[in-house]
Amino acid sequence: MKQPGFCGWDIGGAHLKVACCDAHGQLTQVIQFPCALWRGIDELKKALQQAIEALDCASDSHAITMTGELVDAFSHRREGVAAIIECVTQLLPVDHCHIYAGEQGWLNPQQAKNNWQAVASMNWLASAAYTASQTENGLFIDIGSTTCDIVPFTSHHLQPLGLSDHQRQRSGSLVYTGAIRTPLMALAGEAPFNGNKVALTAEWFASSADIWRLLDKLDENRIQDSSADGQPWTAAHCRQRLARMLAADADDADPKQWQMIAQWFAEKQLQRITEACLQVQSASPLPIDSPLIGAGVGRFIVEMVAARLNRPYLDFSQLCQSQSAAADHAPAAALALLAAQQLS
Repeated sequence: MKQPGFCGWDIGGAHLKVACCDAHGQLTQVIQFPCALWRGIDELKKALQQAIEALDCASDSHAITMTGELVDAFSHRREGVAAIIECVTQLLPVDHCHIYAGEQGWLNPQQAKNNWQAVASMNWLASAAYTASQTENGLFIDIGSTTCDIVPFTSHHLQPLGLSDHQRQRSGSLVYTGAIRTPLMALAGEAPFNGNKVALTAEWFASSADIWRLLDKLDENRIQDSSADGQPWTAAHCRQRLARMLAADADDADPKQWQMIAQWFAEKQLQRITEACLQVQSASPLPIDSPLIGAGVGRFIVEMVAARLNRPYLDFSQLCQSQSAAADHAPAAALALLAAQQLS
């Protein structure tokens, strides 16, 4: 029989990520499943069933975090937390479920429902806490499909600029921009085309994944999200989606022109994240040789920002047994590793 191990679950509004460790704390699997939770709780139930079947993990200890309580399927985050926990405990043994609550430690499901604010949207804290346990000083940055988390730490202790999403948005440590799902109209109001500045159409015709695909920074096989028009993530389709943002068609310019326009949007996103890093650092100065630790599918952006800030870059995978998938889905991997350390 399989010896029970540890599973870290990161339940988002668009994806379910799960990482598994064996009884000795070695990562064995890190997997992402589509989970359109905004359509209703049944989407989570289906994704959880898929994961449990694929991983054969029902007997493991389960460390759980979430951001899915934010979706508009729920009228309040409190309702979302309760619904997610209820769904999880229908499929996994209640006494094996440990909900991550940051400074409050691990809560059982009922405690988590009663203290929903301590568990709502705390996945970033798990990743940062694990990073700080492995590195003395640094700026942890997780850029996923939708958001960017920026968390400073010194002497192995986190220095978060707020715990709630609202507090973190005010401080610059939560930036709603990501490598895949961010609409381009959220990055700029205009773009250069044939020597002119053209105002963008106020429609979700293209997203950040289109620009990073055109700049060869993002592999289409790593994208589980649908594009704005439902077409594939090929360069030709990315150019056509980008063209629609300028009320044009892809054949109105050659591919080099569209690649340059993609660079324009990339620069806008890089500038926004760089400015947020500087804002965070202004509140919590770090030693000059402290690295930027990059996690998430958009961590290539962190490496670019590190060069701009003249700081070393450290990939989160180097803290997770050199597994790239662990860096892609840092909260799930961090939870599994923390659970192996703390729940044994």
